[in-house]
Amino acid sequence: MKKIFLLVLLPILLISCGTENIPQVSKNIESAVFGAPSSKVELTVFADYECPACIYFEKTIGKDLYENYVKTSKITVTYKNFPLLQHKNAEHDALSGLYALSQGKYWEFSLEMYALEDQKKGDIVTDSERVALGKKVGLDPIEMQKSLDEGWYKKQLAKEKQEGEAKGLEGTPSVYLNGTIMKFKSKEEFFGMIDAALKL
Repeated sequence: MKKIFLLVLLPILLISCGTENIPQVSKNIESAVFGAPSSKVELTVFADYECPACIYFEKTIGKDLYENYVKTSKITVTYKNFPLLQHKNAEHDALSGLYALSQGKYWEFSLEMYALEDQKKGDIVTDSERVALGKKVGLDPIEMQKSLDEGWYKKQLAKEKQEGEAKGLEGTPSVYLNGTIMKFKSKEEFFGMIDAALKL
């Protein structure tokens, strides 16, 4: 009886040991969503890592948005990639960001990616530089390079681009507050619109 029990149990143990420590990389992901699981205030941000206006937006607004509204779960923010054709780095920047998202490092990687593009001022960013940023925030460099070589997240990127095109986007950043495009000229005006929506 004991021998039969052990024979039945052994394959289960082997299966468990064989898969327990193998990292599972999802190649089917959705857009990056942060903040409250559900909120009466929802922002959708279409951005391009190479876009100077997006870099400025992240430097002047992005950090405060994350610290004061996202981390505190006041609002929900969805980030979508909208790489512009004139930006030669933008597509692989976006694919790198989506890989980081699959590993739970989207925010950390995005900060580094924007900082690098700010330094480059339109010059070429290589995949090796992107992978180095990934390694800096704790991503597996070999796996990240493979994701870029094989285009793991091209389908998701195409989906996000199509969503932007369907809205008639011509530039970035484009920010929507509860489905309506936001038009603002200053950081104060931007956060004022969010605060007003929270009070409704």
